[in-house]
Amino acid sequence: MRTFLAGLACGAVSGFLTYSHTGGDARAAGAVAVIVAVLAWCGVAYAVIDLGE
Repeated sequence: MRTFLAGLACGAVSGFLTYSHTGGDARAAGAVAVIVAVLAWCGVAYAVIDLGE
């Protein structure tokens, strides 16, 4: 559950920063938020699997 929440937090922060830097482009901010959240989840899952061996 912590992995899921960490991914959401990373996505939200990056989406907010993208939104503020692009002058309010909601599409770009949403795309960045989703991409960063998924990458965070994959990165944590990879670290858990790789370190578990």
